[in-house]
Amino acid sequence: MAGSVICFPTDTCYGLGTNALNDQAVYNIYLIKGRDLSKPLPVIVRDIGVAERFAVIDKKAKLLYETFPGISLVLPKKNIPDIVNPSRIMMRIPAHEQLASLMRFMPIPLISTSANRAGDKNPYSVGDVVSSLEGKLPLIQFIIDGGRLEGESPSTIFDCIEGKIYREGKHKAADVLEVYHGAD
Repeated sequence: MAGSVICFPTDTCYGLGTNALNDQAVYNIYLIKGRDLSKPLPVIVRDIGVAERFAVIDKKAKLLYETFPGISLVLPKKNIPDIVNPSRIMMRIPAHEQLASLMRFMPIPLISTSANRAGDKNPYSVGDVVSSLEGKLPLIQFIIDGGRLEGESPSTIFDCIEGKIYREGKHKAADVLEVYHGAD
């Protein structure tokens, strides 16, 4: 997956992904989405071991990952190019069975952002992706068709640096905060 861009089903909507360590591949994600370069991109990793190579994972972060499958955590980054995010990283270990299976053999972080033009509705089918990204499809090397997705709640985003919720999703903010503060 040196620099290929793929489209794949996630637990919420279809996503675009590429090797987060390849600056040109990451730039291609920005081009495809029409996303402002100042807006950081989230990454996914297969497990805690890979997460620890690319972010500072303390006791609290590890407990949050274990307690809330699929949660997105904002963490201090390490070994991640600045084009992804200059100062920190938003990282998720996917709970979605198909996505976890895809990630099983990837020892690197993968960009994982919705497969739509910035500002468009989230795509829940390959048809939605094609409609949103029609002029940019030649930049996508692979599309994995997982059928029509149900459009579940997005992942909860918790900032481990500032200790606050950015977005409540599958996991309730009160539950996440309770576990986070209880880990002291």
